[in-house]
Amino acid sequence: MNAIVRLTFTACLVLALSLVPVVAATQDPVKLVEQTSTQVLNMLREDPERTRNDPDFIYGLVDDIILPVVDVQGMSRLILARHWRTATPVQRERFTNAFQSMLMRTYALQMAEHMDKDIRVLPHRSRQDERMASVATEIVMGQGRSNIPVIYSLRPVDGEWKVFDLTVEGLSFVTNFRTNFGAEVDRHGLESLIERLEAGDESLIEDAVQAGAGQEQ
Repeated sequence: MNAIVRLTFTACLVLALSLVPVVAATQDPVKLVEQTSTQVLNMLREDPERTRNDPDFIYGLVDDIILPVVDVQGMSRLILARHWRTATPVQRERFTNAFQSMLMRTYALQMAEHMDKDIRVLPHRSRQDERMASVATEIVMGQGRSNIPVIYSLRPVDGEWKVFDLTVEGLSFVTNFRTNFGAEVDRHGLESLIERLEAGDESLIEDAVQAGAGQEQ
């Protein structure tokens, strides 16, 4: 798998970690990221051995800190697009739960591989209104390599800012999965997609990532 694309997904998790679990929608998302990203990265670096070798520690961070600040249902709705409108309530819930579980299981442990990277917030490139915020950042790669631009899209959900998409070097996480999952549904139906996610078929995620890597080249 393309290392840069893998880092894209990891970046989503790391930045989501940098958002505190309960945040008033009136708080500036840019300041929020600036104030807390260093703190959370320090949590990962505090015990590198545990971060690398204790999956339960990483999964605990995902469950306790990441998921509360990601709009998983909104993300799922955007990914399924027209198929969300025709899905039953049970199918919507099953898709959301299965996609969330597989995505986190597949990429959570990669945080250990990139805990030496820093996230630089770029306030002058960020935008915010009452309906949405775009927080511009870049992943500092070091060793003479170019930094990776990442834009996080957030919106208020029940009075709290939550992440619903990210764009890396022009490639949207939501759009990429919408394209690939949409093709899968068109070929085999929504129920087949859900069943493969529930069964832990990681090729669904891998195929989407590889497609994204192809677009970036």
